[in-house]
Amino acid sequence: MKTAGLHTGRIAKGLALCLIMAIVLAAGAFVYTLRLQEIRKWEKQTETYSIVLAESTSLQMDFAYAALGNIAERIQDRWSISAEYLSTKLGTYDFHQFLNEKVALFPSIEVISVLDVDGRVISTSRAFPAPDYSLDDRDYFQVQRDNPVLGTYLSNPVRSKTTGKWLFFLSQRLTGSDGEFIGVATLGISPDFYTGFYQKLGSEGHTSISLLRNDFTFLARWPENDSVMGKRNTTGSTYHLIHDLQKNSGVLITDSARMSDDGAIRTRMAAIQSLKKYPLIVNFSIDPELYLSDWRTMTTAITIVALAAIAAVVAAFRVLIQLSQQKDRDMQVMTGLKREADIINRSQAGLLNSLTEQQKALKDSSDRLQAIFQNAADGIVMIDDAGTIEAMNPAALSILGYSQDALPADSSQFFSSLHQLDVPGLSALSAELSQSSPVRMETECLRKNGTLFPAELSVSEYRLAGQRKIMITMRDISERRKIERMKNEFISTVSHELRTPLTAIRGALGLLTGGAAGDIPLTLSPLISIANKNSETLARLINDLLDIQKIEAGKMDFSFERLNVLNLLDNAAHNNQSLAESQGVRIELDTDPAMPPETAVLVDYGRFQQVMANLISNACKYSPSGSKVRLMAMLTGARNLRVAVSDQGEGVPDNFHDRIFNKFSQADSSDTRAKGGTGLGLAISRLLVQQMHGEIGFYNLPSEQGGGAYFFIDLPVADAESA
Repeated sequence: MKTAGLHTGRIAKGLALCLIMAIVLAAGAFVYTLRLQEIRKWEKQTETYSIVLAESTSLQMDFAYAALGNIAERIQDRWSISAEYLSTKLGTYDFHQFLNEKVALFPSIEVISVLDVDGRVISTSRAFPAPDYSLDDRDYFQVQRDNPVLGTYLSNPVRSKTTGKWLFFLSQRLTGSDGEFIGVATLGISPDFYTGFYQKLGSEGHTSISLLRNDFTFLARWPENDSVMGKRNTTGSTYHLIHDLQKNSGVLITDSARMSDDGAIRTRMAAIQSLKKYPLIVNFSIDPELYLSDWRTMTTAITIVALAAIAAVVAAFRVLIQLSQQKDRDMQVMTGLKREADIINRSQAGLLNSLTEQQKALKDSSDRLQAIFQNAADGIVMIDDAGTIEAMNPAALSILGYSQDALPADSSQFFSSLHQLDVPGLSALSAELSQSSPVRMETECLRKNGTLFPAELSVSEYRLAGQRKIMITMRDISERRKIERMKNEFISTVSHELRTPLTAIRGALGLLTGGAAGDIPLTLSPLISIANKNSETLARLINDLLDIQKIEAGKMDFSFERLNVLNLLDNAAHNNQSLAESQGVRIELDTDPAMPPETAVLVDYGRFQQVMANLISNACKYSPSGSKVRLMAMLTGARNLRVAVSDQGEGVPDNFHDRIFNKFSQADSSDTRAKGGTGLGLAISRLLVQQMHGEIGFYNLPSEQGGGAYFFIDLPVADAESA
């Protein structure tokens, strides 16, 4: 009996040790899983906070940029004759009141001022008359003074000379009627506005929120720290994510040295967002004391439960060992096993409760997504790769005229009724849909009643249970098309109505200028010359508008001929020689020696010369005096010809590349305003080239090739049979 009891006791001790190890491992695994879940939860929350902060900051910057642009535009339109004229007109109480009213509209704006060419304050929203001091040492003044094509500039934060508070400024250069520098318009933004907003979102002692320029310079921060304002942070999480990892946004946990804490190394979770429209970065950081606080509480509870379970196991097996020495050891062993089973059941019940809570949270999230889907203003259609409709929200049903009960299964009935949009075929473009942004397009869709309507679609993909799905966001743009048509009809009507009286005015002014009415008094001659020049400019604008209308309406006639390329370029150079001489520029022909001299293209002679006149006149206007404009022709393939016009100017500004061929587009710089123009020449040229089955484009030449803009037209080579 003694040997049997000893053997049973050893077995009981071994079993107790295994159970204790199982409890410890289970508790450790559960604690580790909870930690990962808590970190993922907080990563999503901090990313959401950073997105909200970025959107809010972008909205405030929209207001600030719009306010500054409005003020600069008003000054440019009314008082941009000269620096002296600007100083006399803006130093009034009315203009001070105008600036003061602008500041009152936006809480983030602290002050708006206008500076003269020496950096002295002409007018300011803060006081009247303006204080007598100079701001020529400020970076925003120096940058605008020395960079004519910069546009709006976001400055380093500086302390105000009036209040001593930190401010950072938006500035815009003011140019005179001859393109000279006449002053700077500035708008001061208070970091205190952002600090107050950040304080409402943050948790004292555990959160830090920073607003930085895209060169990692601190513009605003909460908690406030004057020692870092205006300094670049190249050691923190923002620099690591954007500079080292080459990302625009993201969440990371880092223990790098923090500049704002005097170089102290602390573990932080940072959510970083770069603003798309402005050179700004938002950093929302929290410390482990915040994002692991719940986990630590639960860990403490789990540890207590695990220790209690271990104590219970130890106690149970100790009783079991003691009872094993008695005659009824078998019954005592069963009792110990029952107690162990009860402990395991309680543990399982706790796990089940946790699973139930997680399922409830998942259901709540699903309900929120469903509410968004049902109440979205745009139509949303979800289909699979085969084009079968899986879901459609009420807005889409209303747009297409279907009811939920009578919904067709195949999306092609309204998306590709006229083979304009093949959704199943589009879904196969995995390379295009796998990009970060959706595919956007405008097409016509079919309602249930058989009527077509113009629609704007946004097509993107997502995956559900490993299967690829397509989501289409639909917007009815019938009203927008109607407004565009009314606008075009209005422009066309006004242009036609203006042409007849303007022709008469031009003729009368021309007769006066030519001496038909006798000698003109010297005091009237400059005025008549200005009126004649402006009437010619207005006539060109009206002709350009009518050309645009004709091309877009498909009513412009083209007479295609097979014409020799060298003759076309020679005529273009001859036709524009007088313009080049007036600008102090010479035109040179430069053709590829390898190109056959009989090379021809199929074009409309008049329209082709109109395109060349636009390109050559632009090149001459933007070339420095004494330089040359080159006309080039070369074969880029067996059946492809390229005609190019290059200059030796400063090239097209980077911020104007995307808009250069749009109607009424002009680069926002003093050079462009000094040269004038309607902003329609390149838009008309693109439409004419497309009608002649060609393509037009441009790029800036590198400095080693002389710099300047390089505009080209690609046309197919015409065979003899093409005539």
